[in-house]
Amino acid sequence: MITLDSTSIEDRLAADEESLHSAACRGQLSSARLIDADQTVERLRPYFSQLGIVRLADTTGLDRIGIPVWMAIRPNSRTLAVSQGKGISAAHARASAAMEAAEIAIAENIPLTPISASRQQLLKTDRTVFDGRMFVMRGADEPVDDLTIDWLEGFDLLKKRTVLVPKELVSMDFTSARKFHHYCQSTDGLASGNCLLEAVIHGLCERVERDAIELWRFKRDTTVHERCVDPAVFFDTRIDCLSSQIVQAGFELRLFNISSDIALPVFMATISPLIRRSVYLHFDLAAGYGCHLSPRVAAMRAITEAAQTRLTNISGARDDFDPSEYALRIAPDLAVYPSAKPTDHWRFDEPEPFECAILDNYLEPLRKRGITSVVVVPLGGEDCGIAVCRVLVNELESPSGVRKHRFGGRALNAMLLQ
Repeated sequence: MITLDSTSIEDRLAADEESLHSAACRGQLSSARLIDADQTVERLRPYFSQLGIVRLADTTGLDRIGIPVWMAIRPNSRTLAVSQGKGISAAHARASAAMEAAEIAIAENIPLTPISASRQQLLKTDRTVFDGRMFVMRGADEPVDDLTIDWLEGFDLLKKRTVLVPKELVSMDFTSARKFHHYCQSTDGLASGNCLLEAVIHGLCERVERDAIELWRFKRDTTVHERCVDPAVFFDTRIDCLSSQIVQAGFELRLFNISSDIALPVFMATISPLIRRSVYLHFDLAAGYGCHLSPRVAAMRAITEAAQTRLTNISGARDDFDPSEYALRIAPDLAVYPSAKPTDHWRFDEPEPFECAILDNYLEPLRKRGITSVVVVPLGGEDCGIAVCRVLVNELESPSGVRKHRFGGRALNAMLLQ
């Protein structure tokens, strides 16, 4: 077991911000990456054996679209054996797959020494304890106050204080060796990076994205049509190239602005057959999502993830797919997406590259919407040259999974407004 750098989480993030600012000024495409994609993989490669990664594979050619998709294989994983990555280039897709596999491997076997104590003991010593009620599994309850469990140290970015989080809540172990069964285990908000701030930004964007997706489910068809965006409005050659590849392969791209009341751009992209059909099958429609301070980056993430979804369906790489899904008809509420008509009245303000490396630019939109807590739990990875963390935001909506509480306050409010 190892312990984290004695430097406080707040100090680490401040130092990382300076480094990322310098990287952004050197012209990094995503503006929130310390080193480029090829360097990321090569720096991580010596640790593949330690992480259980036996192979990186280019699956792009299994589809005819040509948007790069790679996979990383971990045969002895405690969750899914295959992690996928996508990007605007093979290098980005390869790095995405490798880093996703690495972050899950570390979350499966967190290499940190936990604190063993009961909630009661921690509260008596004036320690702040995370409220995990929204993560309790269906049919379960939170541990009783006097039960001794393992805790990991996190930090609340908005309240500026240390928070202890149940280790079970942030670990990933779907095997029978799992010790407790109080909390849902999920990759939602799990992220990695070449430094801690990279991971935090990625995890925070994912939490905002998942919240937006859950709220989007309550929108009427008229709203779906109104939010359909012509990709040309970005005036970005990379987005234009992605769109062209999809059309030339015989498919239609639809891009939707699904941003919520939180002022961080979130997009949904769908890819469907160019020839209209009276009946669509479940896998005829592939969807992807993206969130980032930069609307262009968010849109590219959504489009490339939709391409990744197609490759996932084609390759059958997901261990949790039911073969019967390939014969299912599309759900009635999804039929609206292929028929939506893109509009070009949209205008999106693009931040300066260095602004995408400033953590507060991601936190301030949450503050403005009344979000009071954003907890970051570092999980390790430093011995492999990376940083892995889990970002927890109780007040944002989460994917359903097997949670006892399906909806939070934001989703209930969204239902009432329909």
